[in-house]
Amino acid sequence: MVSHLPDEWLRWLRGRCALKGILEGLSINCVFDVGANRGQFGTILRHLGYRGWIISFEPVQANLEALQAVAAAAQPWRVFPYALGANDGYSKINVTQVTEFSSFLVPRQESQIKFPGNHVARTEEVEIRRLDSVFDVCMEGIPSPRIYVKLDTQGFDLEVARGAESTLNKVLALQTEICFRPIYNGMSGFADSISHFRARGFEVVDFVPISNDPDDLCAVEMDCVMARKIR
Repeated sequence: MVSHLPDEWLRWLRGRCALKGILEGLSINCVFDVGANRGQFGTILRHLGYRGWIISFEPVQANLEALQAVAAAAQPWRVFPYALGANDGYSKINVTQVTEFSSFLVPRQESQIKFPGNHVARTEEVEIRRLDSVFDVCMEGIPSPRIYVKLDTQGFDLEVARGAESTLNKVLALQTEICFRPIYNGMSGFADSISHFRARGFEVVDFVPISNDPDDLCAVEMDCVMARKIR
């Protein structure tokens, strides 16, 4: 049996190098961590040597409590207890067995087979805010921000972007999770996602693999890293 560990390790290393390169190359000092879960991405940032601000958003209560503990030990790091979206309000989020899959969208049946943790365990009523409406509060006391946005909202990234039209003008670079094979009902395709951000002045820098289907020779998910065009 051939081990898959080397390939997984190389993908892990490649992703970290791509992130570190863009943070340092653009002198990023403020990272918006949208869909923070339990602080995994922020922890990666700190392990990469990033010492600037992290602004995290997480609406699921159990995840939020874990995130707050992680953030308290790795300042400067602010945590906000709501989701981001296109409109201010409240909605039910599907909390899955493996909480990284939690989404406002319903998992497709075939994705629950490929990702066994993507079964809905319960729903929670959570608050949703537009990033444009909370941006000033999030940035209070942070001078001369150079902003990177990480979106990981399980099929909801474009809804976040639609509520952040003004904020995106202040963003130097971002990453958005794109799917080549849909995991949730009603989620946007990868071409729509890329086109949306290109229309707002960003160009693709890199693609970082997240998951694939070796049996069907198909990529499933990637992080698309984009940066603002320099005119």
